[in-house]
Amino acid sequence: MRLALLCSSLFLLAACQPAPVPDNNGPVGAPEGARAEGEMCGGIAGLTCGGGLYCAYQAGDCRRVADSAGTCAPRPEMCTQQYDPVCGCDGKTYGNACTAASAGVSIASKGECSESRTR
Repeated sequence: MRLALLCSSLFLLAACQPAPVPDNNGPVGAPEGARAEGEMCGGIAGLTCGGGLYCAYQAGDCRRVADSAGTCAPRPEMCTQQYDPVCGCDGKTYGNACTAASAGVSIASKGECSESRTR
């Protein structure tokens, strides 16, 4: 009787499937906890975006407030050469909004940067 009980217990243990691994909903190949396209990033938690994405803040926001949040957006791979300057949140002038996004930089303001715009 004990042998039958032992055999059936072993059979049941062998039939058990391992629990599924939860999906972190991040982009493939991204660090654990990285946000996917369209998800919130930045903020007081400092949430980061996955590979090929950057944290895009609303124009003029530039994380001047500690809890400013943006949205994970793709970095463009190609941009036009149209000159429509924007001042990036990093204080550099970019040829257009696309080239700023390609560099992973949000826009502080339209037009070239000046010392008063980046302070």
